[in-house]
Amino acid sequence: MRRLRGKEKTKKKSNKKINIQKILIYTGIVALILFLSIYFLTILSLKLSDTTKVNGSNQYLLSQTKDDTNTTLVVLESGKDQAKKISEAYLFLTNKNKEESILIYIPGWMYYGGLEEDFGNSVAVSSFRYAGDFLQEGRGIEYSIWQIGQMLGIKVDNYIWFSPDGVKSYSNIYGDTSGVEDKLKEYYKVSGDDALNDPFFKLSTMSSKYSMFKNMFGIPKLIGLSKSVSSSLSFTGYLNFFADLNKIVSSTETYGIDLSYFRYSTEDLSSSGGQIRYMNTTEFDSVYRGLIAKIIDRSLEKERVRVEIYNGSGVAGAAKQFGRKIENAGCDVVRYENAPKTIDRTVLYIADEVGFANSLKVVSEVLSGSYELVNGRPEFMTTGDIVVVLGQDIKQMYSF
Repeated sequence: MRRLRGKEKTKKKSNKKINIQKILIYTGIVALILFLSIYFLTILSLKLSDTTKVNGSNQYLLSQTKDDTNTTLVVLESGKDQAKKISEAYLFLTNKNKEESILIYIPGWMYYGGLEEDFGNSVAVSSFRYAGDFLQEGRGIEYSIWQIGQMLGIKVDNYIWFSPDGVKSYSNIYGDTSGVEDKLKEYYKVSGDDALNDPFFKLSTMSSKYSMFKNMFGIPKLIGLSKSVSSSLSFTGYLNFFADLNKIVSSTETYGIDLSYFRYSTEDLSSSGGQIRYMNTTEFDSVYRGLIAKIIDRSLEKERVRVEIYNGSGVAGAAKQFGRKIENAGCDVVRYENAPKTIDRTVLYIADEVGFANSLKVVSEVLSGSYELVNGRPEFMTTGDIVVVLGQDIKQMYSF
């Protein structure tokens, strides 16, 4: 009997230990589920401000058409108060289906001509936001997106704008992003004799630092970050961009265009004195169009469309500006001239809407869908498959 009792006591102790272990495991699982629930609910509740949506400019600043390609503009600011400026910008374009990507680095010191009418001289990328706020208080971000789009001749799908505090918050969460990782260099190809300078890799370095683990244990910092970043993306979309960028680069054929390289700029005297470097749009377009041909939809390429642009808007140089964006989107613009007369609304003429359906979508996107579509040809002599006559309604796109 004594032996039996001893065994019963041992058995009870063993069962008690097992029960405690089960309780600890179940408690741990419940705590983990609770923690993950709080994390994901917090992430889903965070929002980024989007001034383009507030002011309605997203309709013409950002692409509204969804296709296989995606183009995201990332802008980084530095400095404080009056010394705040754009330090650099990046444009990342990818087509996952074709496994091709392009990353463009835009240095803040580069000047863009054509703004003399508003400011009396050319304006550097670094001063775009300041210039925009000077023209209309509070619209500096929109103005910068527009001018970068004009400068590159490219319309973007989304943008991410880091204020100086946003850059600092990102580094506080994920670690210092000022270093360059040599292993990133092997993933990028360049055209011709270009060299990729260290600042080119800043965006890739930011992506390589991204960590979901650090997100989970830095929720208060994420909340602070959400208040210092503006974007057309949701907060989860913004996180996914940085989580995926380097994965996309390593899994696709990625081409780099470093605008700080000398071939993409021309040195000249500024109106205020001193040497400055202006963007060489002709050289950039030549390189970019060679690369975009690898990325565009094959159905668009097969149409071999011929587009003509006529300016009836009263905005000087508008035909060339719109024509450049259409060419950089993969269509062939064979002519741009002034229209016989000024018209109120933009008209898009097309003789074969079915045969040039993909080209029509590209041209429509550049025009922001604001036009009258006519099946046929204009009254004056034209030979293009698609003919665009710009009207005074495009002035809204210049309304900063």
